[in-house]
Amino acid sequence: MDENAPRITIVTEYFHPEEASTAQLLTSLATGLQGDFDVSVLTGRPNYHPGDETESVPTREQHKGVSVERLPATRLDKDTLPFRVVNWITFTLLVFWRLVRSRNSDDVVLVLSNPPLLPLAAWAAKRLCGISYGYLIYDMYPDFPVALGMISEESIVARWWERVMRMIYRDADQVVVLGDSMKRRLMSKMDDDPVFSSNTVEVIPNWEDGDFIEPMPKSKNSFAQEKGLTDSFVLLYSGNIGRFHELRTSIDAIGLLEERGRDDIEFVIIGEGARKAEHQRYVEQQGIRNVRFLPFQPMERLPETLTACDASLVGIIPEVEGMCVSSKLYSALAAGRPILAVVGEDDEVGGVVRKHDCGRHIQPGDAETAAETLAEWADNPTLSEDLGEHARASFEAHYTQFHAVEAYRSLFEQMHAHS
Repeated sequence: MDENAPRITIVTEYFHPEEASTAQLLTSLATGLQGDFDVSVLTGRPNYHPGDETESVPTREQHKGVSVERLPATRLDKDTLPFRVVNWITFTLLVFWRLVRSRNSDDVVLVLSNPPLLPLAAWAAKRLCGISYGYLIYDMYPDFPVALGMISEESIVARWWERVMRMIYRDADQVVVLGDSMKRRLMSKMDDDPVFSSNTVEVIPNWEDGDFIEPMPKSKNSFAQEKGLTDSFVLLYSGNIGRFHELRTSIDAIGLLEERGRDDIEFVIIGEGARKAEHQRYVEQQGIRNVRFLPFQPMERLPETLTACDASLVGIIPEVEGMCVSSKLYSALAAGRPILAVVGEDDEVGGVVRKHDCGRHIQPGDAETAAETLAEWADNPTLSEDLGEHARASFEAHYTQFHAVEAYRSLFEQMHAHS
């Protein structure tokens, strides 16, 4: 490694070997930048999946040339909110101490929005040590928990949180957002701040590994054959079944299709999450037969699971429009399947699907249009194949790891030039 190479520190709660999408993205980014930069990572110990808290990993190691340091933050049950907050606090304090203790003013730090307290560590370290930091927004706070009804917009917590976030936006050397919808929301939020500069905001979408996830015919897909998915038209949702993921519209669409005698179209949901049981109860209560729930599959099977379908669902409730961009968009594009985008009018996912003509954008709650769309795709395989080809072509043109690494390389070069 060139001793004179510019130094970058990436601060993320999740990193290799964890399987969270954040861990996968940041691991590929860090290794992709290594060589042009001296990349190091500050992260926590595994705690994403149940049982991870007992997993032993090295405190320090090299991963493909990247220096990884795992801080001994608490690993309490993250599905219990008070325990999760304790994990956030301990990790944030340890990151702050680590940055202040050993970082120089010519360092550049990239800090994530998750956990929500984490950017405070970089902000405080800048105030004390003069480091440059970029703030990468995956989820916008406190907007996100307010939209989900977890806290009131008028509460003391929300008002305090908003003031803190404005300081973080204002002092960041760069703010990275995942799409134009998120940028519009941030610019609107900070429009009345005379200190905040719009020039610090950079749009860099997330990405997928196009060599790992490639289009595969269902006829050659062992997972599709194992699960009996080869003889019907399959809409697939794969991933976390969380509070802001919109699945009900597609479930209702399958119910409408069944009423019309269409048993050749089914909806397969792979994953776990806070709302899985709720959706399962709803399906049972409504007597819908062609909605199937499967557990999370091992990551090594993703190339099969993501292509064991004829169309992919990306669903986000409209209340969180502009506060996040679903990472499922990029894996769906890479898989080369038509995308049913059940999102708000100005959501990033809907914009991408319309722009690249790779599926259909449907308003949440419009089960009738969703049912008509699925029937049209099932009855017209040529149309489905064309939309899938458009999806893969748009992925290769805009959303590969190469595109992301090049964008971040330019960002960090700019930050170092001004540090």
